[in-house]
Amino acid sequence: MSVRVRYAPSPTGSPHVGNLRTAIYNWILARKEGGQFIARLEDTDRTPGRYLPEGIWEIEESLRYLGTVPDEWWVGGGSAGPYVQSERLESYKVHAEMLIESGHAYKCYCSRERLEAMRMDQQAKNMPTGYDRTCRDEAGRSRMYAQRLAELGHEPPYVVRLAMPLEGQTIVHDMVKGDIVYDNRTQDDQVLLKTDGFPTYFLACAVDDHLMGITHVIRGDDWLSSAAKFVAVINAFGWEAPKLAHPPLILGADRKKLSKRHGSTQFMDFVKEGYLPEALFNFLVLLGWSAGDENRELFSIGEIIERFSLQGISEHPAIFDYDKLKWINGQYIRQSPQGRIIGLCIPYLIKAGLISAEPTAEELEIARRVIPLEIERMKVLSEVADLTAYFFKDLDYPSGYEEKAVAKWFKVEHLKPMLLEEITLLSNLKDWEVEGIEKVIREIGDKLELKFSEVIHPTRVAVTGRTVGPGLFEAIWGLGRETTILRLQRVFDRV
Repeated sequence: MSVRVRYAPSPTGSPHVGNLRTAIYNWILARKEGGQFIARLEDTDRTPGRYLPEGIWEIEESLRYLGTVPDEWWVGGGSAGPYVQSERLESYKVHAEMLIESGHAYKCYCSRERLEAMRMDQQAKNMPTGYDRTCRDEAGRSRMYAQRLAELGHEPPYVVRLAMPLEGQTIVHDMVKGDIVYDNRTQDDQVLLKTDGFPTYFLACAVDDHLMGITHVIRGDDWLSSAAKFVAVINAFGWEAPKLAHPPLILGADRKKLSKRHGSTQFMDFVKEGYLPEALFNFLVLLGWSAGDENRELFSIGEIIERFSLQGISEHPAIFDYDKLKWINGQYIRQSPQGRIIGLCIPYLIKAGLISAEPTAEELEIARRVIPLEIERMKVLSEVADLTAYFFKDLDYPSGYEEKAVAKWFKVEHLKPMLLEEITLLSNLKDWEVEGIEKVIREIGDKLELKFSEVIHPTRVAVTGRTVGPGLFEAIWGLGRETTILRLQRVFDRV
């Protein structure tokens, strides 16, 4: 049987990085086994804040960005585009009726007020909270039906609940954690179909996975606590359960569940910061999975697919290391063709106001010249604006200069003689190339009998306003003759 896996997000906003890691694992398994990777939208939870239509675009865009494009956006009910659960409510209702008829589910007429009072009483008595199964037997159900009918004066609404086995155990085989045993008596009679006709996760997923022919379900291990109910629903239909794998949770450095307090967690935030897709893919794959080579951090997608197995997924939580992600991204930036990185950096320069929204030919030429000079120091693409700002913006003295740099390097006795020599010789330099610029600067140092560092550092501060940057001669070349002379002259006139 061909492997068929699914990625089934809810449109609640930008996908969490943990959610996208699940998508990646599913996509890799499909590629590894020559199977299909399928996506569907689980949009049946209409609780405020749980359904954001604009979140659908971010889900699709995230998959496209990573290159994990689904083989199928499974279409149901004749609709175009992704498979959408909310368009298939009648199918879930039919399947809920099947379970009622077979005795594996029942109608529950209990009011919200009664359920809340029941929970409060259970908590007061230090009892586990859960439905007390009043409507499970026919007498109790009839009593609640009559009570609600008297209260409402019309046919009372109901939910459909799973009739969880009351004895024995449910054994869930997990491909990561092995066999997990659940005592059935500790499991609640889960709601399968709500009063508004929308299914809960347990019914919708069981039905959809069966109809889609899903063979493997890979999902975060925060779903393990409800795995017995998920399997019980499948067993109630008499269907074969898909193989389950629950990768570990992703934690922050404090070993608590990754959240906004640790930093960015929404996938599109990382995209906006300027993380390359291959870096995010590489990093997320290694969060909970080992390639069997502990001395390597960088793997091509082909290598990952070749080495991947569900058995390689760890049982232990993975730590989201932001510094490691930045390091990996920096490595991929430097491995990429310069033209690609220049093109990806242009929008950040526009956003920072360093170049026009519709860049001129001159602005693009400067960008092509200076962005490569800063690639070695770049960890995320968004850093390009700060790293290259002094190439594009006029550098006034002293407001545009680092105070400590000015205090250290503009107090040296040889500053003005050196600047005067640089202005004169660089103005007359025939070919504005790195080699010629270096030759001039070195000759000035020799002429004034200065150590090389005594020339390099004050000159760098004079032309860039900073103490750190690309090689000085490359920076001067990037600035161009006119800007370089202007800045040298301005410092000469004002110190």
